[in-house]
Amino acid sequence: MSTAVHLQEEIQDKPWGSLLYGKIPEDLLLLSDPNGDYYWEKVEEKNIKYFVRQCIGHPWANHFALALMCLSDRNLTPQSIMNITSVLNARFRDLFTEFKLSAMEEFMPSHVEQYVTGQILTNHSDRQRQSILTGYNTFMFNLKKWLGTKFSDEKQAALSVYILPNLPYDNRDFSARTKAITNAKTKRKEDTSAVTPLLPEIRAEGHLRWNQVSRLREAFRKAIADVREQRLPLPMEFHYDESEYVGERWHFILRDLKGFGQFQGEKKRYREFKDEDCVLEFVRAEKLEDGSEGDGPWFLDLLRLRLLGHWATDYISDEHREKAMNYLNHWGYEIEDGGKNAPFLPRNPGLLIQGFETTRTARLTNKLLINIEPIYVACTFARFALDIITSSGARMNELLQISYDKDCCVVTVDKSVSPPRKNYIFRLIPKGRT
Repeated sequence: MSTAVHLQEEIQDKPWGSLLYGKIPEDLLLLSDPNGDYYWEKVEEKNIKYFVRQCIGHPWANHFALALMCLSDRNLTPQSIMNITSVLNARFRDLFTEFKLSAMEEFMPSHVEQYVTGQILTNHSDRQRQSILTGYNTFMFNLKKWLGTKFSDEKQAALSVYILPNLPYDNRDFSARTKAITNAKTKRKEDTSAVTPLLPEIRAEGHLRWNQVSRLREAFRKAIADVREQRLPLPMEFHYDESEYVGERWHFILRDLKGFGQFQGEKKRYREFKDEDCVLEFVRAEKLEDGSEGDGPWFLDLLRLRLLGHWATDYISDEHREKAMNYLNHWGYEIEDGGKNAPFLPRNPGLLIQGFETTRTARLTNKLLINIEPIYVACTFARFALDIITSSGARMNELLQISYDKDCCVVTVDKSVSPPRKNYIFRLIPKGRT
């Protein structure tokens, strides 16, 4: 077997190689560091897939390929790389279409200047005009550093054909950046002014919802304790009254997830189980006033539509996907065709996500199953965040600094009231400070 054929097979066996082989020049595909490791190994797969799907076939594809390897090797976060690449890709499409360009050799700095100064594409916002220079300069700054430190003069000359042309200006030379920042501040102020009168109501709604989840968790724990104390068989039906504002009676079945459906036809008897294997099945809600159908817990629609975690899976039908997208869009989430966005996908285990077995069993049995602990923990964090934001106006970057240690959290006791009340003072770094 020839060396070329062996190399071809080696590259195509790699995940990135199978995506890129035959789509970019060989010198870019095989670009490697002094140790012989391919630079594409460091590029996040989702960024490669975006590049193949959205950039290949356009005149700037090879230039973006080199930039992708550069930014990944220089340890920019995958999401930052995705944001920069997707914004630049959109702007390049606009410019090449507007000026009817067909090759990078035709692309001139004057094209960007006309765009940034608003002479073309007048429907674009100031933020869009600013973004092309921000992303472009990020590409260029990192490429110059990277090429100058990683490659010989000969290799730099060979790769220079894949470098975007230098722009003899930056954001500071145009009013677009200043206007974009000013407009963003104005809009943020308008948005804040609109929502400020509603903050007490929002905070109250947050407390109401947390209280419901807390009472459901207590009822769940009491049901488990009753089963153990009385040695009752599972599944076991129970109910409790949710009287605060709701005025409903909620009916559930306590189930052992491990033994779900295994003992049908057998005489029910008590079996040992673990708390973490138990889930609730929501059966129905009825209004205490007249016995008519109630709404049940406020989060049921999220479970009915299976929106927690990666909701847009291969297991859902087109009809289900459309319902989920309509629901999310109705509540203000910008979900595009295909539904790849996952607004309820936390990065920390034990928060919100129902767990593989619960989700799988709910899908296979078409039952409304609730793993209450992850929901309770997520709601507790959410209530705390809501209290801080709506009472102090804290920004997200300030909220994320909060930790329960003496450098951040100072606890004082107000003895002028009875009983004495604890006050919590947080030392945080505000926006724009170091």
